[in-house]
Parts: sequence; structure tokens; C-alpha cells
Amino acid sequence: GIQLEIYGQRPVYVWADEFKTEQVMMNYISNAIHYAAGEKRIEVSVIPGPETVRVEVFNTGNPIPETELVHVWEKFYKVDKARTREYGGNGIGLSIVKAIMDSFHRECGVCNECNGVKFWFELDSRSQ
Repeated sequence: GIQLEIYGQRPVYVWADEFKTEQVMMNYISNAIHYAAGEKRIEVSVIPGPETVRVEVFNTGNPIPETELVHVWEKFYKVDKARTREYGGNGIGLSIVKAIMDSFHRECGVCNECNGVKFWFELDSRSQ
């Protein structure tokens, strides 16, 4: 019952570890699926820039309280302790994402939108 939309204009090439990047994407997508509410829509966007490629995963649903946003990257931290148990979340996924992105020397983040939450990360772009 979730609508998935993918936005990107052309093939984009990056310098990154394939398996670690997949782990980041799978964590973001898995979280988006479990927390999608309301319209139950997930949007994945690939946005090329001059030096980096930004990947964003947005899901409709409840915002993360502003005071909690900085803590989501901490190991075992759960914003909604009861709800994460519903699907077996253990609270280490986003801390792993942060560690991977730190190893790439690239940024990742989260922000609330008017009707949901957007997680993002950046990778080094590779010109073709």
C-alpha cells in the first residue's frame, strides 16, 4: 500500500564502496517503509552536483521532533521506542549509516518536511 517514486534524469556515476552504499540505501528505504503514514508515499531522488551526488529518501508521515533530530544517529537511540519494536528495529541502523558516511568523508542528514521526513547522503561524483 505504499507508493514509490524515483526521480533522476540520467545515469549518475559516483566513487563509493558499492556494498556500504547499498547498506546506507537499504537502511533509509527500510525506515521509510516502516514509518510511511498518511499518503504512504516514498520518494527517492538522485541530484547530481559539480562535485557530489546527493541521494534523498523522503517518506510521508509524522515529523521527528526537532529536539530528537540530532540524536537519530546515536547507537540504540529510538525516537518512538514502542513503534520501533513493531518491526524489530534495534536502533543501530542510522548509527551505521553515519559511520559509513564518515568513512567516505561525506555528509548525511535528516530534515522534517511539511508532510514527512527526508533523509539524505552525498557521494563523490565521477565525471564520465
